[in-house]
Amino acid sequence: MFSLVLKSLLVLLMVMSVAVAAFAEEGGSEGAEKKEEAPKVEVKAEESYDKVAARVSALEAKVKSGKEEIEKLIEAKAHTKDPKAVNEIVKQMLVLHKDLKKNVDEYNQARGLMKYRYPEKGLTTKREYERIEVKSLDEMESQMSLSSSVNKTLKKVRTQYDSPEEAKSRAAGENEDSAKASKKVQKEPELTEPVILKK
Repeated sequence: MFSLVLKSLLVLLMVMSVAVAAFAEEGGSEGAEKKEEAPKVEVKAEESYDKVAARVSALEAKVKSGKEEIEKLIEAKAHTKDPKAVNEIVKQMLVLHKDLKKNVDEYNQARGLMKYRYPEKGLTTKREYERIEVKSLDEMESQMSLSSSVNKTLKKVRTQYDSPEEAKSRAAGENEDSAKASKKVQKEPELTEPVILKK
């Protein structure tokens, strides 16, 4: 009985090996055709990479122009006194901000797709697409306000062009102001301290 099972397994194995050999012969002629088609598939991959790269560049340009339009509207809002005109500007800003968020999300998705689907292309072209964050309208307005830009510029100028003596004198002046404020706080009696009256 054992020998019968062994013989049947050998026959099955031979039939399978003949079938595999026949399939390989048929696949051999198709394999040559597939090798010829391989460059065509590679060209299609190149086209898809180029399409993704073009889409990323286009979305980056859309985001940049959207930010510039919002900044122009912020400036117009700051100079406009009419409440109706301000409301119209705010509505336009909200619509543009919504489109900006949509474009930034698409950009980040396309950037991730390009980075992880075609990593070898990123190495050869050495292009880097940075993630873009969308700020709220309030943050954009505060960034565009005159006082914040003046303070930032003044701080940059002082760090760049201050002499060490001016920096020390400014720091000493700030320390004196804080010391005077602390002395005033110390001289005033608190409610829990007893006040001694002198005759």
